[in-house]
Amino acid sequence: MDPERSRARVAVVGGGWSGIAAAWNLHRAGARPVLFDDQPVLGGRSAVAALGSREVTLGGKNIGRKYLLFREFARAQGVPESSFEHFGINSSRVENGRVRTVDSTSKAASLYDLLRGVPPRDLVRILRLAHYIRRSRANAFCAGPDFERLAARTGDPSLATYFGKELRQRLIRTTLVRMNGAEPDEAHVGNFGTNLGMLLDGFDQLPGGFTPLLTAFSTTVETRSGTRVTGLRVTAGRVTGLFATTGEGTDVEEGFDAVVLALPAPASAVLVAPHHAELAERLCVVRYFPVSVVIAAYDRPVFDERVRALTFPPESPLSNAGAYGVTDLNLVRYTFSGRAARGLPDDEEYLIHLAEKELGAHLDLGTARRTGLVCARWEQGLCAYSRFHSRTLAGIDKAAAELDGLALTGDYVRGASIEACFRGAYERTDALLGTLIARSAPPRIPRPLR
Repeated sequence: MDPERSRARVAVVGGGWSGIAAAWNLHRAGARPVLFDDQPVLGGRSAVAALGSREVTLGGKNIGRKYLLFREFARAQGVPESSFEHFGINSSRVENGRVRTVDSTSKAASLYDLLRGVPPRDLVRILRLAHYIRRSRANAFCAGPDFERLAARTGDPSLATYFGKELRQRLIRTTLVRMNGAEPDEAHVGNFGTNLGMLLDGFDQLPGGFTPLLTAFSTTVETRSGTRVTGLRVTAGRVTGLFATTGEGTDVEEGFDAVVLALPAPASAVLVAPHHAELAERLCVVRYFPVSVVIAAYDRPVFDERVRALTFPPESPLSNAGAYGVTDLNLVRYTFSGRAARGLPDDEEYLIHLAEKELGAHLDLGTARRTGLVCARWEQGLCAYSRFHSRTLAGIDKAAAELDGLALTGDYVRGASIEACFRGAYERTDALLGTLIARSAPPRIPRPLR
């Protein structure tokens, strides 16, 4: 263990995957992280909620086969690889008022069905982008090198401009509204690697949820749940601590060697604005869209082995509905995202009745009795990045470097998937540790000339 690193006491603000990854990377490097989160439990949008006598995860819970950093983290928390259960991504969709289901057991068959009849120009383009992902894993994340070059060469057009209608309806929009809450005219080709990387992966889930993993993590890394950070303490251009308030209303001022903001970009902008207006402005360029999720329990299975999920067309405020797990066919996760969902009220009764009306038009819900539900809404729920996002990130990094002792990470850095959050957090905290070591190293005494 490097003794220089062990002296660094670092505050990490944000208890989602980016904050957890940042705190874990600091801890394993020998630093002393303290994780602050305003929610009562860790996990951010993947935090658990009670549904009757069991826990459910409202946000993302799919774990890709290529999520190497997350799986390494899970093993370190005592969660073996054998704990993961294959889930896959079901590709049933509502098309022209009818349910169309493809063979989701075969990736090749699914891909063939999706691309059958697609115009040659679009077929060549999507296969070229898939080749980028196969060639380099870095292309599955924001600022992937081949996607950066493509954006520079083409002017980073919207996906609605780059691809034709057929492919947009079958493939492009479905992935965008699920991952980014964006429509094809609101997302850009330079960022599409984050979506295509997901489509080319296989997915598992932890049947028991994330609670055991997060419990083990919180016994290793100091956490302050239910504590909202209200400001940064900055002295002579250097971040030296933070201000916070607890759930009991107690105000706290605490000193640190550095602070990591692991929040959505607009939330980080609020904290840095009093100290660096340009940095706040650059963070606000990153776009977010709202998402609402309802998980409902029924007294009988709603889905079956053939149809485990449905995606809906653009005019529906319900973007997708699916079985919660492989064996949880009576638990349905309803997701409201995309343009048609943005004006919906934050009212769980309204949302569940709307969801059941939309799903009931295609599946038999008539004899299913609802036994419970839980709902959540996030205004900054799904990150849609920005046009020429690599340039946005470079501008953020340049401005952030002017505040010594500050590091920024989040779902806008390398992508919104769990693995992308780990990747971005590791990169940013590695750089921060290098800065802290350089700061604490004794000055070099020049050797006398002879």
